[in-house]
Amino acid sequence: MNRNVTIIVIILIIVLLAAYLVWLRGRFIATQTPSPEPQASVIVSPSLSPSPSASASASPSGSPKASPSASAVATAKPKSASPSATPR
Repeated sequence: MNRNVTIIVIILIIVLLAAYLVWLRGRFIATQTPSPEPQASVIVSPSLSPSPSASASASPSGSPKASPSASAVATAKPKSASPSATPR
């Protein structure tokens, strides 16, 4: 009779241990899954976009007036004497 009781106690301990591990696994998996976060819904409403229009200053009023001497002065490079450029 003692032998039968020992076997039953061992089986019960194994069953209880297996049940605890299954319960623990269920709790661990439940904490790992992310909860669905509420997503903000974006409602796009049509907006009025500005239409391109020409202003009075954008109309051509003739040829541009630029003096040729101003452009010549701007493109001319000042000459400077460098030590390598002097003849020996």
